Order: sequence, then structure tokens, then C-alpha cells
Amino acid sequence: MATPPKSIPKTDPRSIPASRPRNAGSRLKDPHGRSPRSYSSPRSYPSPRSFSLEEENYFSRSHTSSSPSSVPRPTAADLECYHVGQVWHDTGIALVGNGDFSIRLHCQRQPVPAGVSKDDADLVICVGSGGTFRAVNEGHCIIGLTYRRHSTKKGKAFLTPEYCTCIVKDPKPVLISCGVAVVRKTTSGAHEIILKRGSNSQALVAVKQKLHSLISSLARGQVKHQIDDIVRGIHMWSDFELDLLADMSATSMRCLFGSSSSKQQLYRESWNPLFASQPPTNTLLCHLQQAAEEEMSNRRASGARTEDQTRPWTLPKGNFSHPAQGDFEKPWECAARELKAETGIDWSECHSDAVHVDVPRGDNPVSMERFFLWRDDSLTTPESGEASGEKQWTWFSFEDAAQKSGTAKAIVGSVQCQDLLKT
Repeated sequence: MATPPKSIPKTDPRSIPASRPRNAGSRLKDPHGRSPRSYSSPRSYPSPRSFSLEEENYFSRSHTSSSPSSVPRPTAADLECYHVGQVWHDTGIALVGNGDFSIRLHCQRQPVPAGVSKDDADLVICVGSGGTFRAVNEGHCIIGLTYRRHSTKKGKAFLTPEYCTCIVKDPKPVLISCGVAVVRKTTSGAHEIILKRGSNSQALVAVKQKLHSLISSLARGQVKHQIDDIVRGIHMWSDFELDLLADMSATSMRCLFGSSSSKQQLYRESWNPLFASQPPTNTLLCHLQQAAEEEMSNRRASGARTEDQTRPWTLPKGNFSHPAQGDFEKPWECAARELKAETGIDWSECHSDAVHVDVPRGDNPVSMERFFLWRDDSLTTPESGEASGEKQWTWFSFEDAAQKSGTAKAIVGSVQCQDLLKT
């Protein structure tokens, strides 16, 4: 049995009151019925219980003894506790939650030395009232999290941390995204499943806003951006996208930005002077054009990339999109919304008791995806949804789907899916 450090009081740490001010305003409840804290002034922070490094290490151990001297580890039922499932260093966002939901936590970034990209900076949260900041990484648990609730222009909720009691290493799965695996049994007895893919490669989607901001600043005569982050992933752009960037004309750039669902990423007519001559007179645009031409030349010589690599097939899915007011979005509600947006199909059997399969998200052991299984033999070709023109979808046999998507392979091979198709 582990011996608790001398600095830990003999009283149960869960009985320590969290004397935090409350606000009578609107509250956003999580699946446990708890509401976030709000504050009228950031200067009125109380002094929470601070844990030393020795205590944190002690809490992170497993305690199997029922001895009264054992100090149990705080859990979500004891304090407001959020596990970290994913960290997006480039945007300063951590996806936190538990096995039933997740939400975006917008964190501060640790200062980095000159010459180091801010995208590589650690995300930090203030621990205790002393102003000590600790890094937040995947697999961490944020205990006693106090935060403010905000909403985006589209009315979707996100959180910003005020401070927390402590941060300990406690890797547990966090539900990052939800989707629906739509399956059918054809008249010939074959089993099929719907897969979709975007019109843009994931590599372009990741830097599209940066590319848009770069061109906009150049059109205004300002140089505030570098192209390193854009060029770094250009080897994963699709052939069509590389052709457009290599052409570097007003027509090709309209096409490159014309398929965006965000109005903030559409082509602007004020860019026309930048692409009036060939090659462009701007040095940064010339470097981008040369990088695209070089990658295209390498592909023609080696045939290294295929369309399925740059635009992979996946199941319809997406992250939670919680409303600014009211309860958090439920997993089955998130799955139904994403299915409608990406395929135009209404999931008529959307309910909490629907059969589902949980699978890891890539190589991240604490990031989880949930897919609800829905069989409808009457479905034909999916209709156009909100994302018409952005995504492509079709039916695949189970064998072909397993080859194109590792997630699809896990779904079609699951016991739940096989049971659903037995009749």
C-alpha cells in the first residue's frame, strides 16, 4: 500500500469546500448536472486548495486498500474534473471532457523563444491562486477547473479557464466526435456502408485560413505572415489543389477558395492585382508557386501520392457543437446532426438507446470516437445536405470500406454490426 506524504491532511480531501462565488446568470450543464462557474471580476478569485507535486504524484497512484489511512484520489464526482483528450497547439485549444462528451477549452500559450513557432508552444492553465502555470497535455486530468463560458458568432459554446486546483496525469478516454454508420443489405445479400470524403484535402483544410490571411495581408500591403506552415504540409495536397496553386492566377485561386463553406475563406476581388502577372511579383507568392510546381514534378516522377491518400474516405462524423444556452449536446444528437450535414440523411431512430461502437481516434489512446449503427435497406444514393459541393459520399461494400478506412474496418468487423445484419 502506498504511504501518503506527510503534507497531506488526514481528512478526506474531497471534504475540502470549494468556496467559489456563484453567478445567478444562465448556466450550461454537463451530463453530471453540474454548471460552470461565472465571475463578475477576475480580481475576486478565491484561494483554492493547492496540491504540491508530492501530493499530485500520490493522488495519481492506484489505491486498492480500504484502510482508513488511505487517501482516495479525487474523482469527477468529488470535484469538477475534466480529462484532456486532444490538444491543438496551433489554435490554442484543448478538447476536454469525459467518456460521454467533450468541449473546447481555449487556453493560454506558454511564451516561446525567438525563432520558435507559436504552433509548438505548450498550452498552460493557472494552478492555484499564486499564478503558477502548468502545461496541459493529452492524458492529463484538470481537477477543480473553474472557467468562464463564451459563445462564438454562430452561438456555439466554448470555455476559457480561470484556474484549477491541480493538474495530474490520469489518462482516460474522452469522447471527441460522434457519427453514424449507415449500413444496408442489398437484394443480392451484399452488405454495404456509406463513406464520405471532403472536396479538399485535410492538409489544405488545416492551412486554408492561414493562406487566406496571408493573401489578404499582401493585398493590403502588409507582411504579417510566413509561409513555412503552409509549405510544410503541401506534400499532402491533392493533385487538383497543387495544379491550382501552381497556376497562381485569379481564376485558379477563385476555384481554390470557392469550395469553402466559410464566408471568411472565400476569394476577394481585392486580391486581383496580386495575380495580374505571371509569375507573381510578390516574393512569398512566388515561393508558394515554386513549392507547388516542385511537388507536382516529384509526383510525376515517382507517383507517390494517390487521391485516396490526400482525400481519405471516412464515416460521417464530427465534433460536438454545444449550444450557447442550455444543456450540452448529447452524443446521439451530435451524430444525427453530422449525418444530416454531410449526407442529407435524417436519422429517424435518433435516441439514447441506439446501438453504438466506440473506437480509438487514430493512435491517440485517450481520444475516442462513437459511431451509432443504423440499418436502412431502403436508402439509395444520399441526398445533398448542408455541405453540398464540399463532400462526396457513396456506398461501399464492407470489403472495400475496410480497405479504405481503418475506422470502417473496425465498425464492419464489430459484433454489434454483425448482429444488426443477421436478419
